[in-house]
Amino acid sequence: MVHCCLFTPFPASASANHAPKIPLIPVVAGLAAVAAPAIVTAPILAVLGFGAAGPVAGSAAAIAQGVIGNVVAGSPFAIAQSAAMGGYGAAIVNGVVQGGGLLLTGISSAECLMSGCGRDEI
Repeated sequence: MVHCCLFTPFPASASANHAPKIPLIPVVAGLAAVAAPAIVTAPILAVLGFGAAGPVAGSAAAIAQGVIGNVVAGSPFAIAQSAAMGGYGAAIVNGVVQGGGLLLTGISSAECLMSGCGRDEI
């Protein structure tokens, strides 16, 4: 039987064999995103070309700005660029990542517990 869950929060005992287990990788990834969202946001913004001094020449962000033309304040592009520059957008982008981390943790744990995954056969 393939187990999606890698550890149990309960102490080792005879009844622990039948206790639900928690999915380690999604829970750790979700909690890391909640605790330190910049670990997720900074590399993504950099790869897209949102730099500390503005869009990086030749990047996807620069191409998008060329297509958009005049960037409207409060638009997704403006928020992403602000986040890369450490402005008001950082709170918004980091908040979205933290919300995603909570969803990842909650959904993966709930799915694992509801499916009975990680419980040994009786």
